[in-house]
Amino acid sequence: MELVKVQTAQATSDPEAIVYDKDRKWLVQQHLNDATKDALGTDTKAFFEAEYQPTIGYWRIGKRVSDRDW
Repeated sequence: MELVKVQTAQATSDPEAIVYDKDRKWLVQQHLNDATKDALGTDTKAFFEAEYQPTIGYWRIGKRVSDRDW
């Protein structure tokens, strides 16, 4: 597991979010599942445990963790 930042757009209804690790090795624009949306709530960015799935090119997002400074 790695830590990722999930960021949603502030001024649009775009259903996709940007998800990336600290080193930005895998920066992906992807749809969020309902559990991640619920954990995000009204926040536009948050940190989560996640695992990158290279064969399909997206992050499998797990539980929300405390905020980081990156």
